[in-house]
Amino acid sequence: MKATFRRIAIAVILAAGLTHFQFLPGVEAAAARPRWTKQAPIPTSYNVQGVATLSPTECWIAASPLLGDVGQLAHTTDAGRTWNVVTLDRQVNAVAFVDSLHGWAAGNAFFHTTDAGQTWIRDNTFGSVYDLFFLDPLHGWASGNGAVNYYTVDGGLHWTAVSAPGDSTMGSIFFTDLLNGWSVDLNGQIFRSSDGGQSWQLKATVAGFNLQMIQFFDALEGWTIGGDAFYHTVDGGNTWTESTVPAQTWSYSARFFDRLHGVAVGEAGNIVRTIDGGTTWQMIQPQGSGQRLWDVEYSGPDAVFLGGGRGMIKRSLDGGVRWTSIQSGAAGVTHHFDSVDARHAWAGQDAGEIAYTVNGGRQWLRATVQGFDVFGKIMAVAFADTSNGWAAGSNAFFGGSRGVLSHSMDGGKTWGEQLEISDFTFNGLETIDALTAFAVGGYDFVGGGLVLRTVDGGLSWQDVTPASAGFRNVFFLDANTGWVVGPSIYKTTNGGTSWTQQFGNSSTEFTAISFSDSQNGWAVGFNNLLLHTTDGGQMWTSQDAGAPPVTAINGVTAIGPTTAWIAGWNGFVAQTSNSGLTWQKERIAGTREVDFEDAHFLDANTGWIGGGIGIWQRR
Repeated sequence: MKATFRRIAIAVILAAGLTHFQFLPGVEAAAARPRWTKQAPIPTSYNVQGVATLSPTECWIAASPLLGDVGQLAHTTDAGRTWNVVTLDRQVNAVAFVDSLHGWAAGNAFFHTTDAGQTWIRDNTFGSVYDLFFLDPLHGWASGNGAVNYYTVDGGLHWTAVSAPGDSTMGSIFFTDLLNGWSVDLNGQIFRSSDGGQSWQLKATVAGFNLQMIQFFDALEGWTIGGDAFYHTVDGGNTWTESTVPAQTWSYSARFFDRLHGVAVGEAGNIVRTIDGGTTWQMIQPQGSGQRLWDVEYSGPDAVFLGGGRGMIKRSLDGGVRWTSIQSGAAGVTHHFDSVDARHAWAGQDAGEIAYTVNGGRQWLRATVQGFDVFGKIMAVAFADTSNGWAAGSNAFFGGSRGVLSHSMDGGKTWGEQLEISDFTFNGLETIDALTAFAVGGYDFVGGGLVLRTVDGGLSWQDVTPASAGFRNVFFLDANTGWVVGPSIYKTTNGGTSWTQQFGNSSTEFTAISFSDSQNGWAVGFNNLLLHTTDGGQMWTSQDAGAPPVTAINGVTAIGPTTAWIAGWNGFVAQTSNSGLTWQKERIAGTREVDFEDAHFLDANTGWIGGGIGIWQRR
């Protein structure tokens, strides 16, 4: 049941594209012609592999996709309110700065800048490189594939490769001065150099493997960390003592601010912290609460930045206890939207996440939905008010899948799983109030589907399925009147207790339905399917919106008796203001190849489109 939306008078100025973006509250402006702005994911959808900090408000990130030899660097000077993004022609896994002007990035090539990142020069195509360390604008080191380390003495213009006496990828490198340095590999081997990286000697081998961080405070004391192996030395690396860490700690990076204070980050969002020099480690965020985290860096005793999978960037201002997102949006496919007013909206995403906004989309925060992991897809989300709502979809695993439905009582920040069905996908949700909701979906292999209803906030769900079919969407005008769609359109006038088939044949497969009132509505689906009714669904008339051939029209919002928005594959978005007699197509920059999955509008001019990897707003 969709609420009546109140228009707001604040127009937020947002720059188009990814090169410069502001997502926190801006300034008031005079009313302007509506335009499209990408709101998420900002600054990047790539995996954030490296972080370099310059102050509590300034950092650089290095990001690369899972596949493809391209990379991005992004820079903020205002704690993520705005980002400048640079796209590079090679993957970048690490970034380092020694001051605001001099910086380096490396992955499948080495790059450097001497003008604060305004220009980046590619020095070579060495790689792959996973860690960078610089002491000053001239002297730096890197570690990477093939048991190879690198060093430069001219600020990165030239790099020399040096083999280490190991047999695995080098995971991290660190120097205490121009001569003395350390490096580790993924087989638990620790190497030392006393000639500035020109040669390396095996110093020790620890029981742990996957070492991806090494740091020394002086010639004697240091740490190496990888996975659940945390090792400490106080005798220059001759002996190493393993530290006890909480269960399910698996770290990919760590950093100490001083001998007492350190933070480690890793698998499935886990974060651990020490304030006593590693004698004890406190679990700040357990595994399963977010994306894989790849890097963490201090910029002072209290300010800490981290980066992770699918564009994750966070900052802490209390030494790593509490973390705040400084990016906008999750980086999976946007499958579905819901909102309760002009400020509060939610988006179902891939990777078991939802994105939610409390400021009209100026920033989209991300949350992991309980019951899902990184292989999960949130296909539908619906909220009754700013607190109570549901998210549902499918979570794949080796050999099968399961439909999962979860509930939130705090606006989407946290979730509790309520229902699970084997080999099933939930496709649609609708709320009547905080207690009453509908969930629809279909079985993955055997055919058929379910329409479920709860009247007790999800403690129990009743089967009110009208027919043996897979269902894709559900829409209610009020507590009594609603529709579900799949191969056919079904209508109820008694809150789902009974249903009447209104339309359907062997060639139809509907994806969504929306009504503006009890008489006027649209239904959309695969293969350019677009139907309109003016009598509550007794009669449906086919319309042509000018979509490309064989387009799935996946999203529809009926704004009024004559006005509606639709969206679908191949970047297709269109609006009608004359009951569908004609449709006006919209052009959104950079979306020609994007398959949109939903169109959610608040009024004739304001709304969201989602799909591909992104959220776009028209305002």
